[in-house]
Formats: sequence, structure tokens, C-alpha cells
Amino acid sequence: MRKRRKRRHFRLFIFGAIIAVLALIIYAAIVGCNSMPTKKQPDVSRALSLETENGVLLYDTTSPLAEHEPLESLTESEPEFISLGVFRITAYCPCVKCCEIWSSEHPSRIGTGYIQKTASGTIPTAGRTIAVDTSVISFGTTVFINGHEYVAEDRGGTIRGNRADIFFDSHQKALNFGVQQIEVLIRNPNYEGGNR
Repeated sequence: MRKRRKRRHFRLFIFGAIIAVLALIIYAAIVGCNSMPTKKQPDVSRALSLETENGVLLYDTTSPLAEHEPLESLTESEPEFISLGVFRITAYCPCVKCCEIWSSEHPSRIGTGYIQKTASGTIPTAGRTIAVDTSVISFGTTVFINGHEYVAEDRGGTIRGNRADIFFDSHQKALNFGVQQIEVLIRNPNYEGGNR
């Protein structure tokens, strides 16, 4: 009977000790979190002077908070252009060699009043029209190649994937262009700066 009481008291003592240790750990954790150093927040009661540099707001370097707060942009903007990657760029013209039966110069078209049009229904124009794979670039999309603006208006049997064909008004100009590997860009629809 005495042994049972001793065991019971010993268990209660151990249980109480465990509870006390857990309480101390929780207390230390709570006090420790509240006393840990945190990143210094700007004092909102003290007005920060802001200056504009190239349209981006920056913290004033003469502010008392300047030594604690790094100079950083307060607003981030999206890039103006998005790269579609490097494309294999070729060239074509309205002649029979380039457009085959769809050329107004094709023997079957002569004297019929046929007007040569692109696959999207526009009249091809040098300096504007390009042929693309419409699963990569849809018709009507404005693309930028070497800084020049073109519109996806046509497609061709061999234009698949990352390929584009620039329309020229003569076969010689198309030959002079040859085949080039060039990065193709489109305007970012989320871009907020400048004129769209």
C-alpha cells in the first residue's frame, strides 16, 4: 500500500514537472518572439520626402531613414516587349516562284481581274506583311523584327513553328534578305508606360 502511494506521488510529481517545463517553454517562446529584433518600419508620422528620377519614386537619401531603408522602386512596371524567341526569318514576294498559284502573275490568273491577297484577306504590303504559323502567332498580331513593326497577315505551307516570312515587293529584295535568325518580339499587353 505504501509502495502504491509512493508510485502515485512520484507519477504526480513527474506529471507536474512536465507541465511546468512545457509552461516555461511556451512562455519563453512567447516572450522571445516579442523581444526578437524586427525589421525597422518607416515612421509614418514622419513624412518621407520623395523624389522622382526617370518617373520612378525613390526614397530620399537625406531622410533619417535612408541609412536603414535601401533605395528601391516603389512601383514596378512590366517590360514593354515580350520575346517569342529566335525565329528563322525568310522572305517572299508576289511572284509565281514565291506564291505559286496564289500569285496574280500565275498564268491561270492573267486577264481574270484576280487580286492577290493574303490568307487573312488583306492585300500584301512590303514593310508590313509577314507570313507566320498561326498556331504560334495569330493573324493581326503586331510583331517587331530588328526594331521594325510587322503585322501577321499571311501563312505558308513551309512556315511552321518559329518561322516567319517577310513580304517584299520584288523577288530580288527577297533574295537579298536571305535567311536570318532573329529574335521576334511582341508588345506586352500589361505594359503601362508610354503610348500603346
